Amino acid sequence: MTIHHIVLYKFKPEATPEQRQSVKDSVSTLPSQIPAIQGLVTGESVFNPLGHGYDDGVIFLFESVAKLNEYRPHKAHIDYQALTAPYIEDKLIFDIETA
Repeated sequence: MTIHHIVLYKFKPEATPEQRQSVKDSVSTLPSQIPAIQGLVTGESVFNPLGHGYDDGVIFLFESVAKLNEYRPHKAHIDYQALTAPYIEDKLIFDIETA
């Protein structure tokens, strides 16, 4: 089984291109800091009228719910959330399990 931890971001209108890039750069460093992360894919939204205005997305891969639960309280994850919070207006988080 694999857990796909999907995070969609909506940036605050005042977030600069540099601040937006810092969010992307920061998330890309998480797999090297958190062993529970099996893989990560990140990218910008392609316009979709049903996209609800989300700008970017990240898909984290975990081998189990237990590994996802290791990730959530990890210091690097908490630090990442604190670093990026000033630039994020809204987030949507959705987890799915695949065979």
